[in-house]
Amino acid sequence: MLPTIPPPPERLLVFARLPEPRRVKTRLARDIGDERALVLYEAMLRDTLRSIGGATESLEIEVMWAPTPAANGDALRRAFDERPLAMQTGETLGDRLSMAFSERFFFHRTMKIVAIGVDDPSLSRELIDHAFALLDSCEWVVGPAADGGYYLIGCRAASYNSQAFMDIAWGTNGVLSATLARIREWSSTVAVLPERRDIDEGADLATYAGGGEVGALLREWGYDAPA
Repeated sequence: MLPTIPPPPERLLVFARLPEPRRVKTRLARDIGDERALVLYEAMLRDTLRSIGGATESLEIEVMWAPTPAANGDALRRAFDERPLAMQTGETLGDRLSMAFSERFFFHRTMKIVAIGVDDPSLSRELIDHAFALLDSCEWVVGPAADGGYYLIGCRAASYNSQAFMDIAWGTNGVLSATLARIREWSSTVAVLPERRDIDEGADLATYAGGGEVGALLREWGYDAPA
């Protein structure tokens, strides 16, 4: 009988959409148009996947893609670099986060989970590894975004409570404060990472200081990175 290989104890979940016109970066599209919003999202996705690096013996990286009629095997492979994939399920972002965390803690025996999106394409593997390390001493870890949301959230299996994602006013500037208040209500410990800025609206383009394909695009379009 072959020995059973235990699953990696850590899992990074990357929440993303399949690049499609008028289905990605819709707020940004109001400022720069649908075509540029799509091109920029594709660059953000590639930069994010490149920046986070690959899986290791202790870390699985999984792309959680949002369902869409255009999804098929070829489209998913082209978009997500042939990484392990799973479809998001649920109506709200809270539902989708809750389902993803619950399934991996309870069915995959994952010990630590960190979730990110692709709105900050300069997010480094070093910062993600730091977030996982913080979960050795804290029950939760959160990375605050400048708009009042968060760019990263994680917890360890023994401390998971799906209520962290329920009844949150997603898309508002109160997401972070509501989430932290709920975690602290449980007397759980939480580590807070440095604040970072997502790319959500046209005003965010002039403040983006990262490189990669996104930085090159913004320079081509006449946006000057901050000194």
